[in-house]
Amino acid sequence: MRAAPIAAVLAVASAGASPGHAQPSQIPPQVGIPGCADDVQVLASRQSITFNSRGRAIRAYLYAPRGTPNGLGMVLLHGGTGFEMNSILFDAHAIQLASRGYHVLLPAYFDAAAPDPTRRTVTARAWRQVALDALSELQTRPGVDRGRVALWGYSRGAGVAVSAAAVPDSPVRRMILAAGGGSADVSFEGRDVAALVLHARSDEAVPVRASLAMADGLRQRGVEVEVQALDFDGHQYDLPTWCSVMSRTRTFLEQDVSSPDENEDIQ
Repeated sequence: MRAAPIAAVLAVASAGASPGHAQPSQIPPQVGIPGCADDVQVLASRQSITFNSRGRAIRAYLYAPRGTPNGLGMVLLHGGTGFEMNSILFDAHAIQLASRGYHVLLPAYFDAAAPDPTRRTVTARAWRQVALDALSELQTRPGVDRGRVALWGYSRGAGVAVSAAAVPDSPVRRMILAAGGGSADVSFEGRDVAALVLHARSDEAVPVRASLAMADGLRQRGVEVEVQALDFDGHQYDLPTWCSVMSRTRTFLEQDVSSPDENEDIQ
């Protein structure tokens, strides 16, 4: 499918409403909110794609740089309001990441299994597999260095990211976990895995104590964890807070300057 050029930075909208039923081919609307102060010139494309996860077609947006790629990839895992709402929320930020050289994939992981309180284990496994398959899909793209694709999760997506990283032989090395909680029952000892945990001063949906407990649990299991507090109260971040989240995300990933392919063989 042909990639559509992006003429301008699309803006961020609130993720507070329930998810709708928009088709992924529809471009998220521009809502007129200005971008971040450190935005760069837009040199990126957005493409609507589908990929397979255990026989299910998963919708996704793929963002790619029009300039020189930096080798880094990122799978964005949406929160509980779903793909349609969060694709609007994250679109401008994904464009900015791609304009800086990243390849970004935003999958609709609810396509694998709708949220169902009576089938928590089944849905959690399906979402985890989507995250892993999205990572594999992104690693096949030209300009993406193998082993340098991070999982980025917001709210419910943070738990999905942790679950995917905890799978035995998971290729996940870097996670960014915002406003989330979750746990892993496996050891990460001997694996080069690091996580950035971001939380607000207070959060009505995911208590800060849950985010800190997640960080402590990962650290005890061998993950190198960095925790950063955000200058905000609440779960649905405002634009300045999202700008800070994305800036800290880039700093966290770009401090890891060497590709693992240069230093080790990945089986």
